[in-house]
Amino acid sequence: MPKQSNYTSQIHDHIAWALAVEGKTDIQIAEVMGITERTLNNWKKTHESFFQSLKKGKSVADADVVKSLYNRAVGKVVVKNKKVTIEMDSEGNQRPARIETTEQQVPPDVTAAIFWLKNRNPAQWRDRQDVKVDNNEWVSALQSKVNGYKKGEDLSE
Repeated sequence: MPKQSNYTSQIHDHIAWALAVEGKTDIQIAEVMGITERTLNNWKKTHESFFQSLKKGKSVADADVVKSLYNRAVGKVVVKNKKVTIEMDSEGNQRPARIETTEQQVPPDVTAAIFWLKNRNPAQWRDRQDVKVDNNEWVSALQSKVNGYKKGEDLSE
């Protein structure tokens, strides 16, 4: 007889969501939970709330990656705050005198842009383009020329 499942929705659904948000794979999630991947897959099939928790967590992680890839593809301005310490108090501790804010332009990344476009609209941006030739007369004439060359015929017309 198979071992009884120790699934508890109040615990396992939250753990699954949290690990999925971190970008963990199903195998990694199973390892953290102390179960096999097979058990995890069974829980997904038999416990809808568990399946939905995993699905929602993975969606959050995927959205973060999409946002990062998009920002990398188009470039962005990064604002950084830096505490400048130039004063000491009476006890010898450093006190932040002011905060400097700097902006740095991160240029677009061509590779990220290409990746984004190929996956967003593959019909238009993939490397290989399918070309359909509709002029059968032209194709037939070209084929006969090629066949003539193969036979050694003089085709200097």
